[in-house]
Amino acid sequence: MSRKINLDNMFQWVRQDLSNLRGVKISLVASQDGYIFSQPAGSNIEKYAKASATLLRTADVAISRSGQNCSRVIIDYPNERLIAARAGPKALVAVLVEPDTKLDPIIHELDRVARKVREML
Repeated sequence: MSRKINLDNMFQWVRQDLSNLRGVKISLVASQDGYIFSQPAGSNIEKYAKASATLLRTADVAISRSGQNCSRVIIDYPNERLIAARAGPKALVAVLVEPDTKLDPIIHELDRVARKVREML
């Protein structure tokens, strides 16, 4: 039970840390299957978690001939961008950002947070 509480607190910190970045609308931590570990406020969050998981798996299939896995995907929607990063074999971290947001600082922080989540799990 205390490990679950500890992980919940850590996932809350991760989401808060990412949500403080300029241009970030939503952040989430989910399993590789798209099931949310830490539920943020917002009704559409599950669709972004599922989309992130599906797109990471699809990218893996597309590049599997090279013997590599995809570590990150970026999806451009009409009014936003979804960036999902693999956080080890069990999890992913994703952010939804405004369309005109500079991605370099977001990607840098997302990769850092994904490494932290991978270490936790």
